[in-house]
Amino acid sequence: MPAKYRWFNVCVAVGGVLLVSGCEQKRFETLPPIPAEQLEVLGVQAPIKSVHFRDQEGEGLLVLSRVDGQATDAETEQEVDRVVLKATLYGRSGESAFTPRWKTEQETTCAGLDLDVDFYTDVSDVTDLDQNGIAEVTVASHAFCGGGIDPQDITIELRAGQSVYSLTGQSLISPAGEEPFGGEREESASYKGAPKVFREHLDSVWQQVYKRPWSEVSTPSDTDPEDDTE
Repeated sequence: MPAKYRWFNVCVAVGGVLLVSGCEQKRFETLPPIPAEQLEVLGVQAPIKSVHFRDQEGEGLLVLSRVDGQATDAETEQEVDRVVLKATLYGRSGESAFTPRWKTEQETTCAGLDLDVDFYTDVSDVTDLDQNGIAEVTVASHAFCGGGIDPQDITIELRAGQSVYSLTGQSLISPAGEEPFGGEREESASYKGAPKVFREHLDSVWQQVYKRPWSEVSTPSDTDPEDDTE
């Protein structure tokens, strides 16, 4: 084989390796969990959930945490219960320390009533929905302060880089023998212009959570199992 053709084959082979290497660099992957003692170094005392991952931008760490305490109501000057939900995305490159990329806080106060505030941890996660090698973060939570069976306030956010897409609304309550109420939702202005895969993801998360968390949601007990397969 002439030398010039051998050199051409070598160039093609090297180019193929570089192309594969470039594809591998863009891959999103979930990494083993960060030990609790390392989370404490970041100032997180009681994490509810953490997700350790790597994407095209480097190593990342999502931490969801909750702080319970008391606060003084500005109008009544009375002590009220206070819950703060915190979602923080950390990042680092190499062996450097994790530093925050962004942080959100959701505060709920409640005076003398039932207080129910938390993340939906099963749907709060890190993904690469559009397969571009850069992770998106989904954070879903609910909050309630009341004395009866009323809808929960629901917040679902999808963060992709500097863009934030969200759904907010109320849970659907369906007491046995009564008309359902609640279930309304609002879409952020950015939602309408979001990529289709992001909108479908947010819709899927909403469908999974908006009938929660009340056990009073009616489920007919006389349903024929065969009906479920139709």
